[in-house]
Amino acid sequence: MSDDQSQGSSSVVDLFFDWYHVPALVLVVAAMLAIRLQAYDNFVQNGMVYFSGNDAWYHLRQVEYTVRHWPFTMPYDPWTNFPYGTNAGQFGTLYDQLVATAALVVGLGSPSSTTVAKTLLVAPAVFGALVAVPVYAVGKRLAGRVAGLFGAVVLLLLPGQFLQRGLVGFADHNIAEPLFQVIAIFALMVALAVARRETPVWELVLDRDIDALRDPLLWSGVAGVAVALYMWVWPPGVLLVGIFGVYLVYQLSSDYVTGGSPEPIAFVGVVSMVVTALLMLFQLDTMSFGPTDFSLLQPVLALAVAAGAAFMAWLARLFDGQDFDRSLYPVAVVGLILVGLGAIAVALPSLFGTIQSNVFSFVGFSATAGLRTISEAQPYLSPSSLQQNLTTATGRILSDYGFTLFTGVAAVIWMLAKPLVRDGETERIGYAVGSLALLGFLFLVPGPFRAIGDAFGVVSEIIGIVLVAAILFGAVLQTNYDAEKLLFVVWAAFVTMAAFTQIRFHYYLAPVVAIANAYLLGQVLAYLDLDRASIEAVRDLQGYQVLAVLAAAMLIVTPVLLVPMSVRNSGNPSFDQSNTAWESAESTGPGAVTEWDGSLQWMESNTPAPGTLGGAGEEMEYYGTYQQTQDYDYPAGAYGVQSWWDYGHWITVRGHRIPNANPFQQGSTDAANFLLAPNESAAQNALGERDQEAAGTRYVMVDWQMVNPRAKFAAPTVFYDRANVTQSDFYNPVYTSNLRTNFLLRNQRYYESLMVRLYAYHGSAMTPEPVVVDWERRQAQTQSGQTITIRAGPQDGRMVRQFDNLSAARAYVANDSTSQIGGIGQFPAERVSALEHYRLVKVSEASANQSSQYRVSARRTFAATGLPPSSQTLYEPSWVKTFEKVPGATITADDLPPNTSVRARVPMRVPETGETFTYTQEARTTEDGELTMTLPYSTTGYDEYGPSNGYTNVAVRATGPYVVESALAVQNDTLVQYRGEIQIQEGRVNGDSSGEREVELNRTNPFQNLTLGGGNQSESLQPVQPTTDSATTDSTPTDDASSGATVADGTAAVRAPAAAVARN
Repeated sequence: MSDDQSQGSSSVVDLFFDWYHVPALVLVVAAMLAIRLQAYDNFVQNGMVYFSGNDAWYHLRQVEYTVRHWPFTMPYDPWTNFPYGTNAGQFGTLYDQLVATAALVVGLGSPSSTTVAKTLLVAPAVFGALVAVPVYAVGKRLAGRVAGLFGAVVLLLLPGQFLQRGLVGFADHNIAEPLFQVIAIFALMVALAVARRETPVWELVLDRDIDALRDPLLWSGVAGVAVALYMWVWPPGVLLVGIFGVYLVYQLSSDYVTGGSPEPIAFVGVVSMVVTALLMLFQLDTMSFGPTDFSLLQPVLALAVAAGAAFMAWLARLFDGQDFDRSLYPVAVVGLILVGLGAIAVALPSLFGTIQSNVFSFVGFSATAGLRTISEAQPYLSPSSLQQNLTTATGRILSDYGFTLFTGVAAVIWMLAKPLVRDGETERIGYAVGSLALLGFLFLVPGPFRAIGDAFGVVSEIIGIVLVAAILFGAVLQTNYDAEKLLFVVWAAFVTMAAFTQIRFHYYLAPVVAIANAYLLGQVLAYLDLDRASIEAVRDLQGYQVLAVLAAAMLIVTPVLLVPMSVRNSGNPSFDQSNTAWESAESTGPGAVTEWDGSLQWMESNTPAPGTLGGAGEEMEYYGTYQQTQDYDYPAGAYGVQSWWDYGHWITVRGHRIPNANPFQQGSTDAANFLLAPNESAAQNALGERDQEAAGTRYVMVDWQMVNPRAKFAAPTVFYDRANVTQSDFYNPVYTSNLRTNFLLRNQRYYESLMVRLYAYHGSAMTPEPVVVDWERRQAQTQSGQTITIRAGPQDGRMVRQFDNLSAARAYVANDSTSQIGGIGQFPAERVSALEHYRLVKVSEASANQSSQYRVSARRTFAATGLPPSSQTLYEPSWVKTFEKVPGATITADDLPPNTSVRARVPMRVPETGETFTYTQEARTTEDGELTMTLPYSTTGYDEYGPSNGYTNVAVRATGPYVVESALAVQNDTLVQYRGEIQIQEGRVNGDSSGEREVELNRTNPFQNLTLGGGNQSESLQPVQPTTDSATTDSTPTDDASSGATVADGTAAVRAPAAAVARN
């Protein structure tokens, strides 16, 4: 071979070793993108683009607005949280601007709505795949290029929350958060390394030595920009500023106590945080200190960290000038921090409370009850979560991380221990060993720490956090730590605490785990002297070295990530197996929004547009630009839609209507108070201002999950604040005789809840049936060994008993204290009265039977009680039912028997299911024989009303008139009944109608030839037809006042003939 050929061959090899990481990283990113996009077709159905979850839909609204008003985001949105509107700081951020910009590019400046939606649809997959790039970069800084690539591969294979948040369709800002946070960490690392190298000190600043300060200034500024960009994506990312502040305390203390100067690192802290503060001021929306908005908190905290870094550098110079003992420096620093926090607590208690509550909620294992109603805010290893997933704590960790979390923890521990043991000093080695022993004791024997936590009124995990923080602080005072590695350790510690406090933060933990494993492999490579990427290193490779590296890598990634393992204990092998990333990604879909969508589209087309209710002509512009005021003034025809807060964004974006509550948890307490209200007056009080502003609350949407105790019914009980009630006031578990399964026995308070009365009975009255649930009290032990009393089915297995009549059922319950009438399925314990102002107007074509969760719940009740699923509901369990809150039509009558029950019934038809139901309402006459009833369903005149004139195009319609009849009464020794038929015009129900009308109620003798007190008692009873078969309609008012009573303005009068006399 010639010299030229040899040189050419060498240059190619050199080029490979210089750039091999680039194509390798591109392949990793491409593989991550392919995994995340494989379910794309599940989200595009019949030309409609769907998203999974709730928040993605509000991002679609924000992105569409930004496309129309680029580059501006929505300043204020009155299309949610009626009647207050909202300015959601976590939406309309840099994330939405980036997606909107991409849509404009793809759409050549004028993208269609479908193009915008599809761009947002794939955005999480792109952001998720790109996280591999900064993960590689950080891993490379800590352990070299090969290790960095290994970290990216680990990230590629992880199947947990990080993957789920980055799948196609999950278009929330979640996955963009770790991308920008890891970029910020990388930028801070670079700035710290440059400061270590260039050593910027105060004298250089005084001398204005630009050449010496250029690189530290540049990279510190870049780091500040990166931190600000992260918060531009997610304002609560201000936590990273706090993390960096804690790091500075550790690092500056370590630098000074171990004989160095804290000024170079302090320089980075000051410059970067000042830049961050200035950039956050550009985004300032509110003068409060709320962490979820662009508030004063972000710039003020950044300036506080900058000031703290400058102060610590000054304090070090003071110590040097006064010749103080350097070991006292950290004591002074910690003491001053405690004094400062105390001063803030006294002088600014609200600010201190905000900081404290948010720190505890994010990283203190102390998420509030309200937060825990959000599935993504549940504690990662909470007993309920583990039980729901039929797994253990270890099984859950393995299913999400394989062995990588454990190996990652080992890597971080070694990162901390290595500087202590590398010099072989006995004191430092002893500190490392003792610290490990103490941490092991904390993990294996948590009892004493729980006792300490109880004594201080905090969860035991807080005690553990304090202990770990003290151990780490002691370690950094023993020896000087590498600035980049210590930053990684502090960051990893906070992210781990956050992840175990709230499930959602595991999408932050995944990059940390990947980087930690990159460092671990880097240590293996260094031990084997393989941390050089060059041709000489390849030529020197030994077989055992290759095998050792492969063994280490495969040990980390093979279990779960490549080869599934059993991680659950359901007994079903296919379910118990873990899933790889590819398997986890292929089954994703949009979820329940597709079942809601039909009702939401119906609402958009068949109800008045906001601003036009009742004929008001002030339609609100959906993509309009609105400015926030202290009290936004909605137009007269605007109204709210009440549902649980989960569904607020769907109502806004798919229904183009204004929800009272939304997934920001705005309106959540009012929603809970309304949905759980025990009567209509309590519901009206719960609405409060939401029913006084503009046209008030007009519609209510309830789905099967809201009324199912095994689904979402429990969530409103957490927010309900109108009485001291808990879940046990609504339902209690009753176990089968073998104690293996249970069903939830519902109390009367459950059936009286407004949303149950709406969904289960369509607002109609419901009487109890002779169905009795029987149980017995037993002692049982929990998993922790505690003995408790539970309800369990009788030994004979007859948990549900049916009787011939209600009297027999009540007699049985009276003699058995461990039984109750009803409480299962559709059967209440007591009578449930009818609603007067709510009517069913639409049901979804989708049925709850399409949900596996619903079917499992129904089968579980059937297995425990024998009550088949078809008997557990009165009507077809539609997925969602829509109701309208209406003034109703009032009917009156007089000259009726006093204190007599009167019943009004009307047959209704549901076109989506073909079912019919009868709305029934009962009332009693006064002592003067007068009757008043308010009826929510109309029977005629539907075609006269619709969205065009500001009313509802009702889908659920009557098939006949109301039949109004009294109970049997005795008059002149004869059984008589008052009966009539009434047509109620739609305008009288929806509030549009005015004028007078007259209706007559006739006396009938339903049983011929029957004389009370004598005569032939064996003679059969023959009911007769009423004297008139024709129904009086309110569409033809009459001026003949002598023929019946008249009432004004929407009131239909029912009159008994004046000659009728009743006696009891």
